[in-house]
Amino acid sequence: MQSSQGVEQGVNTTDDLEWGAVLFDYYQKDYLSGLIEYQYASELDNSVAKSNAGQLLQGGMLLSYGMPEPAEEIFNRLLNNNTTALVRNSAWYYLAKLYYHKSQPKKAYNALQNIQGSIAKELHTEYHYLATLVSNQGQHLSTTEPIASRLSAGNPFRAYILFNYAIAQLEKGEIKQAINNLTLITSMAETSEELATLSDRARHGLAQIALKQGNFEAAWGYLKAIRTSGLYSNRALLTYAWSAIKLKRLTQAIPALMILDERSIAIPEVQEAKVLLAHLYEQEGSPRRALKKNLLAIDAFDIGLKDIDDARKVIAHQDVPREFIVNFDTIIGQTDWYAMEPTVDYKKLTPFVIDLISSTAFNETVRELSDLYRIQKSLNYWAVQAKEHQLILANANAKSLDQEQKQIIQQSDDLRLQLKNRREELQLYSLTLSKSEQQRLAALVESMSKELSLLESRTNQLKQIDKPYQPPENSKSLVKDYHKKIQLKLKKTNQFIATLEPVLRRLINAELDNHENRMRYYLAQSRLAKARLYDATLMELKKAKPKKSLDKSVKEGK
Repeated sequence: MQSSQGVEQGVNTTDDLEWGAVLFDYYQKDYLSGLIEYQYASELDNSVAKSNAGQLLQGGMLLSYGMPEPAEEIFNRLLNNNTTALVRNSAWYYLAKLYYHKSQPKKAYNALQNIQGSIAKELHTEYHYLATLVSNQGQHLSTTEPIASRLSAGNPFRAYILFNYAIAQLEKGEIKQAINNLTLITSMAETSEELATLSDRARHGLAQIALKQGNFEAAWGYLKAIRTSGLYSNRALLTYAWSAIKLKRLTQAIPALMILDERSIAIPEVQEAKVLLAHLYEQEGSPRRALKKNLLAIDAFDIGLKDIDDARKVIAHQDVPREFIVNFDTIIGQTDWYAMEPTVDYKKLTPFVIDLISSTAFNETVRELSDLYRIQKSLNYWAVQAKEHQLILANANAKSLDQEQKQIIQQSDDLRLQLKNRREELQLYSLTLSKSEQQRLAALVESMSKELSLLESRTNQLKQIDKPYQPPENSKSLVKDYHKKIQLKLKKTNQFIATLEPVLRRLINAELDNHENRMRYYLAQSRLAKARLYDATLMELKKAKPKKSLDKSVKEGK
């Protein structure tokens, strides 16, 4: 979120109360309340709210609340105004952030390139993180590494800044520096599960570097430190096995492959491991084990291919894209609660799309469809309310003060007069009482006076009403126009959904095609190995048969 440094400097004694409410919600990350307070301050002509720094804060909150269009307008307007360098740099940063989240990395890169001079201190960490994401080589990127090293261990950006910066260093050929940063990340594994996963990824990266350098022992050490469960465990176990093979430690490669062999056939590393494990048994001189593993692999691949066919049937179902997105957290295993009753078994589909879920194209499509479904739901709701709105307006225009309502006003007036007389009688009666009794009665008289004043006030208000409130004459046409706009927006939203749902299906089917092609390739390898092992066994039997026949002839005296 944006810096409020310039904003706070502009607060004065006249406007600090209104602006303080904005800042409070901003620091609490309650952006909706912050935007409401900002609008209130702006309506009061608050000088800070009207300032460039105040508008920058508004734009930042709009962006964080998920309203990029009005936020972009504010940032562009600030860039066109005569603003300070600090405000301009902050505006460029927020435009870059906006473009990045809209999947426009080139625009994000160019926006960061426009930052000249200092940037707000509070934005430095986020700026460097964004710069590593878009591979920006601006003047601030040269200080990314030392800044990341000085960040506290609990800073959520630190590990990711170092990781992204290490990748950029690898691309530039700065291998030693990249190794240092990746090694630093591996020391953060104990902080959280998220960082433990990133640490595994860093170790796998270090192992890949070592393998490319021919340093198999170093790669072996990195791979042994990766957890055997977790997001990167499959890739790490397979790389571990290949490293052991290159080091000619076949017996140490087999346990890693056996772990993979027990996992889902939908995982690419498992598919390769099944073929590789059978091959290793054959290489170490265990043909029976090799044959058994090949037979089991063939069965597993046949089951996997059948599962792919079932997954295709799932994704071809009419309501799947909507259900898939609405129940996304449940489908990928983050919760066991379905937001929408599923009509198909997603367990048949989920294993095959785990890798796809992390792709940019898939995430963009899911995000867009998710937003469209929410918009469609809201528009459908308001479309249903159209008749109710028209009925309310018709009733409002037909309202009038009937005889019953006038009678109620008259009764209220009569009651007021009775209470007034009763109060006067009590006041006269109190004169005959003692002083202490007069004090007790005074409280009752005071209470009656308050009720009398309240009743008199309301009665007077009712008397002044000639007719009930009626909406303006143009309200009916305005509401009708809005209903038409709702229908047009709904039609357009449905068109967008109809365009994007096939895209999601194509992405998933393409991923299923990759799985099928890979499985058929490995299935062919296993079948060839099975045939080869069968042939070798038959050859051995044929070689053994003549000897047995000769022995039998000798015994018979032939």
